[in-house]
Amino acid sequence: MANIKSAKKRILVNKRQKEENKLVKSSLSTFIKKYKKLLAESKVNEAETMLPELVAAINSAASKGVLHQNNASRKVARLSAALTKVKARNPQPVEVKEEVKPVEEKVEEKAPAKKTTTRKTTATKTTTTKKATTKTAASKAEKSEPAKKPAAKRTTKKAAATKKDAE
Repeated sequence: MANIKSAKKRILVNKRQKEENKLVKSSLSTFIKKYKKLLAESKVNEAETMLPELVAAINSAASKGVLHQNNASRKVARLSAALTKVKARNPQPVEVKEEVKPVEEKVEEKAPAKKTTTRKTTATKTTTTKKATTKTAASKAEKSEPAKKPAAKRTTKKAAATKKDAE
């Protein structure tokens, strides 16, 4: 027996959790047995209505940590597969519904409207080297813009003021 207070408490908590987990597992296994019994008796409709409740119970057990998530997923998959297998063996008669035909209305014919066509543009991929790109960019610049005149020297306000004083 543990001597430390927290260890004693942990033992009690573990015991309580074990009982709760046992309760959840027991009820889950009973639920699964009922479902499998329905499948064995080929009661597909009842099994179909029971499956969502069963899946919810399994997922609940997984979220509580009673079952591992992969274990829960595997159980759900197997139970669903068993239902589809039973459905395939015993096909239920399907009710045929009468199709309702819509009433066609007379539409006045007008002159045919112009068809608008949408043109699909596709982007073409071009690969060029840097040298080729810079050459073409430089040649385009020369063609489009006339030669620029060299910029006049910029003068500061002080220099402009001293020029005026000197004159």
